Amino acid sequence: MDHLLVPGIPSLPCETRTEFIATCRPLREGGCYAGSETTRLKLLLEAAQRGFKWVDVEHDVEVLPKFPKSTRLIRSYHSFDTFPGDLNSLFAKLHALQGDVVKIAVMVSSTRELVTLLSWMESMPPEIRYVLLGMGVFGQASRTLGSFLGNAWTFVAEQDDEGTAPGQFGLKTAVELYRLDGWKEKTKVFAVLGNPVGHSKSPLIHNWLFRQHGLSHHVYLPIQLDELAPWFHYVSSSRIDFKGFSVTLPFKMDAARVVSHRNPNVFSINTLIKKDQCWKGLNTDYHGFLKPLLSRTSVRGKKVLVLGNGGVAHTVVKALIDQGAEVIVLGRDPDRIEQFACQYSCTHGLFSDLPISAFLCVNTTPVGQYPSVDTSLLGNVDLNFEWVYDLVYQPEETKLLKDASSKGIASISGIEMFVEQAALQFSAWTGLEPDRKEMLRLIRDNLWGQVGVP
Repeated sequence: MDHLLVPGIPSLPCETRTEFIATCRPLREGGCYAGSETTRLKLLLEAAQRGFKWVDVEHDVEVLPKFPKSTRLIRSYHSFDTFPGDLNSLFAKLHALQGDVVKIAVMVSSTRELVTLLSWMESMPPEIRYVLLGMGVFGQASRTLGSFLGNAWTFVAEQDDEGTAPGQFGLKTAVELYRLDGWKEKTKVFAVLGNPVGHSKSPLIHNWLFRQHGLSHHVYLPIQLDELAPWFHYVSSSRIDFKGFSVTLPFKMDAARVVSHRNPNVFSINTLIKKDQCWKGLNTDYHGFLKPLLSRTSVRGKKVLVLGNGGVAHTVVKALIDQGAEVIVLGRDPDRIEQFACQYSCTHGLFSDLPISAFLCVNTTPVGQYPSVDTSLLGNVDLNFEWVYDLVYQPEETKLLKDASSKGIASISGIEMFVEQAALQFSAWTGLEPDRKEMLRLIRDNLWGQVGVP
């Protein structure tokens, strides 16, 4: 009610099975209500009298109104700026208050805070009803994984861009994409790990594939991290049935250090599979990158310019060298690019060395990715190639590809690599073979629109 222009009691439907929660959050708890405390509590009392089954009352309200006996109370605590130092004491304080559900919502700003919150949730006794949520992009995983960790419910918005708290997603996403209304304990959980992950279409494609193949107890989530090691420390002891991860920027190199089994020649990992309590690392980017390229042309004996020296660049350079290409790799940092090139005994340079002529140019950087769709590392004077391959897939036709096309240069979009590597991931996790054409159609249909599973 604090978000209304004039705080008041909304009318409820006469006939409904829906249970409504009345909230009038004061400024001190991150809400918008700036009036007197007496008036605020009277509004909550009136809401309870007019049909709201639940009333949310903050932890610091010492004297409660005389709510109807049928009213259920949520005792809540919110911290929009800091993560509490002692969750146990905070929870104990709220649990000791008069109420039916304890609700704690705190800002989560790192992987370590996320795993602290999730680990603490795993220790909660099952007889206590609670809703424990991490706010912000790093806390978003608690809104989904909380289903397995005892949360009585989670909160969603009507639309994805209308959340009342940082990290909240919309109803359609919750129900159609993540199926939060139908999870059971035996659900197998998969996820994409990266920073950022909000733009990723991996949840869309893998959840759709799970449905298409009748894997109703599989779900795929986005999890944003700033460190990989603390996450896997948590996963190793979690009761959640984590089965596989996609790994994206900037953790593809770090992932090689958390696996028990991998190809010794693979320095970059984008797929993790749980096998006998251990993690096996794969790189589906390798064949995902090569298939669209080799179906069109050969690079044997040809000069290839690679832009970038991040995790996926390792895979691309290794694949090109294996195909007999003469590789030149460019980066921004002289020391890093020299160290990178030494691993593969290839030529290196800086972006300031452009223009450089080559048969093929491959962009492995995120430059040009949505929302920065009008950016490119290369100007028209730099486009001295027969082929351009941009690994950015959102948008499908980047500024780099548009500029190349205007000069008559043949191009390959990163959407093809994305579909192929995702198909190989799905097969590695499930043993099933997906339809690439249908995957491509789904991604194209949803590249810019509302995320949802048809």
